Amino acid sequence: MSVEAERPQVYLVDADEATRGSYRRLLQPLGYHIDDFPDAETFLNAAHVEAAGCVVLDYHLPHISGPQLHERLRAAGSPLAVVFVSERGDVPSAVAAMQQGACDFLLKPVREQQLLDVVNRALRKSAADAVQGRARRAVLNQLARRTTREQEVLLQLVEGVHYDRVSSALGITKRTVEAHRRRIMEKMGARTLPQLLQQLARAGWPGRVPLARDSSHLS
Repeated sequence: MSVEAERPQVYLVDADEATRGSYRRLLQPLGYHIDDFPDAETFLNAAHVEAAGCVVLDYHLPHISGPQLHERLRAAGSPLAVVFVSERGDVPSAVAAMQQGACDFLLKPVREQQLLDVVNRALRKSAADAVQGRARRAVLNQLARRTTREQEVLLQLVEGVHYDRVSSALGITKRTVEAHRRRIMEKMGARTLPQLLQQLARAGWPGRVPLARDSSHLS
């Protein structure tokens, strides 16, 4: 990995060139890799939205607004952490931004130390989110390679269904259910059913994964 790639990435998205310049002068001495853009369109065309980083984002951008850009990043599953800045702050906008996952909502002119602190916090959050995202994708990729029958058995097991009911529901023997369970555990790299359930819950599969009501017969 290059030294360039190891530097934390900060994006500055603001229509005002002077504002972007002031942010850059403040942040660049800290060793960040900084790119700045006057609008959401140019940002989306150039940014690596699948990688960790921080976006210092003006709330009132032309064409595609700051909240609209944030929603696109969220929809894409991007780990980029968003810090909103705005000249016209109001409580409902700030609350809505935070509820949608923004790291902070700052009013212009932003105090220098405040921006430094918030960007550092956002970068730490983004790095953690990126790690979780990679783990989630790894689990989902593993699940995608399961056979149809293994998927059916797994859905029953995560609901805490007893082997007898799994066997009856799927029209297979209890021994076959056990064989499927063993292969699923081996393929997913899980030693116990609770461990497998934790993996699935972190990956969000299949929706809200409940704890088995009685996992003693499955572990």
